[in-house]
Amino acid sequence: MELFFKQSGIHRLTLNFISPISWPWTNFKKVKIFTMSKNKLHKYERVKYLPNVTFSLFGESRPPASYPWYEERYQNMEKVLELGCGKGEYSLAFAAADSQRLCVGIDSKSHRMCVGAEKAIAHGLENVLFLRSRIERIKEFFVEQSIHEIWLTFPDPHPKKRTVKCRLSAAPFLDAYAHLLIPGGTVHLKTDSDLLYTYTRKSVEHFGGCVVQASDNIHETEDCTIGAPDIVSAFEKAAQSKGKTIKYMAFTLN
Repeated sequence: MELFFKQSGIHRLTLNFISPISWPWTNFKKVKIFTMSKNKLHKYERVKYLPNVTFSLFGESRPPASYPWYEERYQNMEKVLELGCGKGEYSLAFAAADSQRLCVGIDSKSHRMCVGAEKAIAHGLENVLFLRSRIERIKEFFVEQSIHEIWLTFPDPHPKKRTVKCRLSAAPFLDAYAHLLIPGGTVHLKTDSDLLYTYTRKSVEHFGGCVVQASDNIHETEDCTIGAPDIVSAFEKAAQSKGKTIKYMAFTLN
């Protein structure tokens, strides 16, 4: 049995009883209580009012060209997407390095992107925006053949067979990327997962795309794309501290 109490700050309460019929409080086996930290709750509230964050609303229907990244001031800028951006470390770095690139970080966890969005404002980075949405829906928010690069930065490898379709390099996602990218536009993958790295190569080849660059240890490869080895996120540092090597792949789909 699962009960949800959002107002009280308790995210999830799971009760497993010996008897599903009676409710004697002396008979339950275990109680798991997952609480949401006050800091996380504050981020959920703060992010709602940040001018550089767009929320996808349930049931909302509007043309992709109506979203902020297609405003006139961004018209002549190359557009770069960071999918599963978390705190937007790559988006922030790319935006700071080149004011003529518009970077859009996308994630379903708004409390994470709150950190990146607030940093962008604090550093005066007007060429980085954020979208709270599931990756499966990105075709709803971007015009066909308008994106120059897509970055997949340490996505969940989904190692179980039943979740293969959730990998960000599975065929349905590649189809969405091909729809959004300009001709010759590039998808970049960084991962510490051998499974995802190998799967992505096979998936791209089966899709009819072309792997243009690959390294099974990016920090020992000198000719990788600018930005791929130079930007080291907190997640990447944690992976390296555990002795994991960082893989990189760049591929085209059209």
